[in-house]
Amino acid sequence: MSELSGTKERIFDTFIEEASSVGYEKVTIREIAKKVDINVATIYHHYESKEMILEHVYRYYATHYFDTRKPLDEMKKLVETANPEEFIFALTRNYVSDEPKKHERMILITKLIYMRLLQDTDASAMFIRHNADDIEYIVEILRHGISVGRVVPDFDMEIFASVVIGAMMAMGIEAFANPNYTVGLLDHELRVRSMLGRLFESALVKES
Repeated sequence: MSELSGTKERIFDTFIEEASSVGYEKVTIREIAKKVDINVATIYHHYESKEMILEHVYRYYATHYFDTRKPLDEMKKLVETANPEEFIFALTRNYVSDEPKKHERMILITKLIYMRLLQDTDASAMFIRHNADDIEYIVEILRHGISVGRVVPDFDMEIFASVVIGAMMAMGIEAFANPNYTVGLLDHELRVRSMLGRLFESALVKES
């Protein structure tokens, strides 16, 4: 995927801002051109249609979805010694990075995908695929925790992983339903993480 720059980048960012606010169906090429302060023909020079912009948005999301997820080996080391709060904080990412523009884009695109889950097979397929990958990632970390004697052998890893992913989804849906929501950490994120931390703590082997 080619890097975004110049006019194409402005078109891309304006599109996701509008589509994540009013909905994809209500966004028009003419309105995007007006907000970017270019003529419609310039947009068609970069994108053949509104659908092509959406496809580019999905490709961007798929390319960068795992950028802020900690490497598996790093998380395996963390599960060996970290306290529950530290472990959950590392596990539940929120796209925060040293690239504010990417952070903002990923939040807005996530909102757009949530809005289109029941209307767009591409959005729902990507959502399902990423969640399945995240669950597998968490299970692999917990499996290592069991192998080194930190996590109890009978801990239901799949259920825990599903709860973590579900909690992250719930935070996102609540945020996106709030008209005052702005890009950044959620106010109630610490409470959710604390709950997940207590759940994980119950899975740790008790020291004798």
